[in-house]
Amino acid sequence: MTVRTCARVWSPVLLLAFVATAAATPVDEERWEETLRLVRETFPDVPQMSTERLTTLLKEGEDVVLLDARSEEEFETSHLQGAARAENFRSARDVLKARGEKPIVVVYCSVGYRSSRLARQLRSRGIENVFNLEGSLFKWANEGRPVHRGLQQVRSVHPFDEDWGELLDEAVRSE
Repeated sequence: MTVRTCARVWSPVLLLAFVATAAATPVDEERWEETLRLVRETFPDVPQMSTERLTTLLKEGEDVVLLDARSEEEFETSHLQGAARAENFRSARDVLKARGEKPIVVVYCSVGYRSSRLARQLRSRGIENVFNLEGSLFKWANEGRPVHRGLQQVRSVHPFDEDWGELLDEAVRSE
């Protein structure tokens, strides 16, 4: 059964579990590509932003709002500098309302599934210029880009769970 067929038959959560358990244990390009493909196919209406593009926007001082769609425990382990935690539409809307401008909105989670879901909700309710960070925090950290706990830069990322944590380089995976 192909991933596309599975997507029509199974719920997205079960599909994620299938892909996660079917993939090889070590971090490898094939598993990452399958994960990214799954996110793109499940959320074709959500524009993806590369980690390289986000880095450029931040360095250029663009007006970017970073929304972290992960749990409080994940966020407290580490996050992108300046990110606001927003697990759902209501909390994301509140963060954006407080801004009062029309910034570039970049949503991230661990690998991009939860953040794509939130980005879709924001876009469907008329919020413009919303992107999912492709590969999300795991890809960002695996590339050696900085993560923070509050104001302090750290080298530790919450693995979400044992299986998805395998997409994190061991050097940054928190225990």
